[in-house]
Order: sequence, then C-alpha cells, then structure tokens
Amino acid sequence: MESRSAGKVTDDEVLRLAREVADRLLESAGAAAEKADLADGAPGVAIALRYAAEVLDDDRYFTAGRRHLRRTAEMSAAEPLRAPGLYLGTAGVVWAVTEFARPEPRYLPTLATMTDQLAEQTLAIPLPTAARSVAAHEYDVVGGAAGWLAALLKATGVLGGPPTDTVAEATARLVDYLAELTRDDGDGPLRWFCAPSHFPSIPGPDGEPTPLPGYVKDFPDGVYNLGFAHGPGGILAALSRPDAAHGDERSRRVRQGVRALARTLDGLRVDGLDRPAWTNLLLPHPDSGRPDPASRRIPARSAWCYGVPGVAAGLLPASAACGDPEPTDLAVEALLGIERTPAEEQRLNSPTLCHGLAGLVTVYGRAAAQTGVPDLWRLRDEFLARLCAYADPDHPYLFPDYDPWGTRDHNPGLLNGASGVLLTLLGAVSDAAAGWDELLFLTPRQDPGMGEK
Repeated sequence: MESRSAGKVTDDEVLRLAREVADRLLESAGAAAEKADLADGAPGVAIALRYAAEVLDDDRYFTAGRRHLRRTAEMSAAEPLRAPGLYLGTAGVVWAVTEFARPEPRYLPTLATMTDQLAEQTLAIPLPTAARSVAAHEYDVVGGAAGWLAALLKATGVLGGPPTDTVAEATARLVDYLAELTRDDGDGPLRWFCAPSHFPSIPGPDGEPTPLPGYVKDFPDGVYNLGFAHGPGGILAALSRPDAAHGDERSRRVRQGVRALARTLDGLRVDGLDRPAWTNLLLPHPDSGRPDPASRRIPARSAWCYGVPGVAAGLLPASAACGDPEPTDLAVEALLGIERTPAEEQRLNSPTLCHGLAGLVTVYGRAAAQTGVPDLWRLRDEFLARLCAYADPDHPYLFPDYDPWGTRDHNPGLLNGASGVLLTLLGAVSDAAAGWDELLFLTPRQDPGMGEK
C-alpha cells in the first residue's frame, strides 16, 4: 500500500529511485534469473538494465543486462521454447535481443537466426478464423498472434533490408489472420468470441486438457474478453503498426479492419456511465451469440491488462492506421474519465506494470506525448507521484507487487515486478528511454514532436 503522501516528484527524485532499483537488480535478480520468459524472467530484467545503462550512463548495467541475455540463451538451449508467445515464449526473447542489437550490432546475426525461428514457429500453428473456432490465446498480446506479429516487425526493422522469405510469409499470414478476426458477419458471434470448447484449460484427472472450472461455471455460453492483454485491443494495436501491411489490397483490408474493430469497441462500452469504460469479460446473448448489452455492468479495474488504460492503448494508434480521428478521440475521452471513476472501481493498489500504477504512467505518458493534451500530462505526473510513493527501502527490490487483496510479492520481473517499474521510471524522465513502451503498446512511438509537455 502507498506509504507516504503522493505530491509531485522531481526528475532527480525519479532518477534516484531508478538507480536504486537498478542497483538492487544488479545485486540479484532472484528467481527471474532462472526463467526464460519475458513476463517475469531474465529477458525482462535484461531490457530494464539495458535502458538503465543508457539513462544513468553506467556500463555496469549494460554488462549485467548482457549476462541475463546470455543466461536466457543458455536456458533456451537446455529447454527450447516451444511456444512463440511475446510474454511467454520465443517472441519475448526475440524482443529482448532486438533491444540489445540496436546499440550492439554484434547481436544482429543472433537476431536474424532467432527471427527466422520465430517465423517458422508461427507458420506451424493453425490459425482458425471461423466464428466459435477461435481461442483468445491464439490472437492475444501475451501468447498469441498480436505479440508474434509485433516482435517479427520490430526485429525486421532493426535487421534492415528485406526480410527472409520465411519471415515475410509469416508476417503476411499474421496480418491476414488478425485482419480476418475483425470481420463482423452481422448475424452471429464476432470472430474473436471464445466458445466454451476453446476456454483456457488445465490437465484433468485423466491427464487430458479440461476447461478451467471457473470459466465453465461463469460463462456456460462462451465469453468475449475485452482486456488489452487477451482481447481485441491487442489485435487493434498490432494491425495499427505502420509497418504491418504492404500492398494496396492488404493495406486496404487492414485499414477497414482497424476502423471496424475500433467502432466495435466503442459499441461495447459499459452502459449508463458518464465516461467510457469497459468490463473484463462480456457475455454473449444466449440465442444469437452476439455481445449481450445486459451483461455490460461492472467496469474493469483501471489497468493496462484490463480496463480503460489498456483499451485506450489499443485505440491510440488506430486513428493513424485507418485515417479516422474517432479512435484516438475515444481513447483520450476514456483516459480523462478516470478522474470521474470512484477509487473503489479504479482498484489501483500496486506500483507494477500489468495491473498497477506503472502501467498507467506509461499509457498516460504515451497518450500525452501523442496528443499534447495538458490534462493527460497532469494525470501522468499524478500517477508517477503515486507510484514513487510505494518506494520502501525495506523491500528487496524497493517496489513490491500487491495482489487485489493486499498480499505483497517481491518480484524482480517485468510485468509484475521491479524491472517494469524501473523501465517506467526511466521512460518518465528520458525521451531516449520512453520508446521501451512499444512493448506494452506493440506500436512504436509517433514523432515526439507531435505533442509537447
């Protein structure tokens, strides 16, 4: 919980806290050092230390980041990553190597090899698009196609030159797949609807996969997931990358898909509020399978993973991708509406990225830089002050993570730990480090000259 008052903090204070977190990660990355996933493992720590070296002008952090990257390679060699996911698999390692290959060209051959491996993995996975045949993990940001596409495009941009045939084929396939999911046939479920047969599963008593009991109990007819991490916001973000589509016909379909999906999200807001908001999970109408307006009652928490900040993260780049100002206007309206959101609905009780204040600082910072809206800068600064108020020298990584019930966890990782907080602090005071947020948005920052604080 917040341990002191949250007045506005200076850049010097933010840098002091960032250095202290980086020093603690330098001393020990704990359990993260033995994991190869980006969400909570060594790749995320490596990226945080790489940016700490740049902003704090200390090569010790870059050296330590390289060690974590090398450790990731060793773990991946001993137990190959079989899933391509951005936060849970190969794409996350590709992303980390890409971040090091930009300042260190000697990583480029490794990046080229790994990018081809990621492309081969994605080409081997079936990608169904028919209504009722799609699972959220097949398209989402955390483990699905939205994250794969963003990683392939980011790596291709750093490698330079034309992509290999394998990478070009995989990229085109992923763009076509995500664009197809935006289609609405008008008389049945939306393409990204998750039927009970495609719920997340765990091993059952007989060892065979069985749907999570909570999903079966609460969503007997299936569910629409509205979070950025596992819902359509990620599709929107990936398709909104300026390098996502090439060729007149594919570009046209992407523009249409982005515009259609943004309007769909606009239509799925919680009814009866004085501000835009979205629920976590939306029920289908039992007869048609269409999203059921009657189930839009409880707004999600204010976070990147679910809720207004995450949905806004998907909407912010959509206007540039489709030539329609409405998505970005809706994103700004939603982000400004947080001041009219009761604290018990915001549920902001942690400093970390995925579901906490670091995620809000990052989203509001990107939105303010893109639009230049003064109130977005003000809110960014307020969330930054609240984030810094969590710093406690008695905690191993200075900033602990808290679950919704207040249980504390000392995590060095990216999504739910100190590495994510470190990146947020660095990006808040340094334009050079602000670009790390592409990892949360999937899209690179627009020209920073578009918005001035």
